[in-house]
This record gives sequence, C-alpha cells and structure tokens, in this order.
Amino acid sequence: MSVKVEKIGVALDGSTASYKALKESLDLAQKLGAEIVAIHVLPIPVDLAEFGASMVELEAELRKEAEAILARGEEEAQKAGISYKGVILEGQIAESIASYAEKEGLDLLAVGYQGKSKLSEFIIGSVTSKLLGISKVPLLVIK
Repeated sequence: MSVKVEKIGVALDGSTASYKALKESLDLAQKLGAEIVAIHVLPIPVDLAEFGASMVELEAELRKEAEAILARGEEEAQKAGISYKGVILEGQIAESIASYAEKEGLDLLAVGYQGKSKLSEFIIGSVTSKLLGISKVPLLVIK
C-alpha cells in the first residue's frame, strides 16, 4: 500500500512549537511535492454582538492576531517555494481542526507538542492530546 501526501495541515497558534511544526512541514512538503494548509482557530464564536462592544473588540483583536500568525506562515512558505493556504476557523480548537482536516481531505496534520498556553493545557487538556483521540487524519507531532 502506498500513501500519497499532497496536503499537509499545520495548526498555527503563534507559539514557538507551532512554528517549529510549520518548519518541519515545509521541509516535508518540499520532499513530497505537497502543499501546506495552515489552520488557526479562534476559540470564541463569531457572533458576539449580543455580549456588547468589548467582546466584539476582543474578537476583532483575536482575528487580527490570527491573520498576522498566518501571514508569518505564508512568508515562510514563500521562502521555501511551497504552495500555502491560511484558514481561520472558529470554535473548539481540536474539534475544529479535526473536522476541517477530514472535510477538506488533508492527508496529514502537523502540530507542535506544546501550544501557546500551558495553563489552558493543564485545565482542559492539550489540543494535541485531543487531536490524537479524535482525528481521522494521520497526526504528526513535532517536539
């Protein structure tokens, strides 16, 4: 049996570990002739108008940060000569990534071993651990 990897999804949250996963994925994409799909998840719902202006401003700030993170990923991909697409999703992080990867036919998902927030990992469990349990797409964990 032969497995062809054409689309590699990379979870980018702005952490050092996520950029390391991007670097390793770019190296792999060069060897395999694959494209990169960088995924950033906003952990809050898009419709925040009912919560007032401060929540709307928070969502706008988080979206701006997400765009900057994905833009940095795009710069790295361009330097490597790799096709790149950045995607911003909303919702539960692991679930959103797993669902998108399956729906879009990604062949591989790459994630950093430790994400942006050590505290949130302690409280709710790491995104990587959740992905290991729910992803139907093979997962590459970069340490």
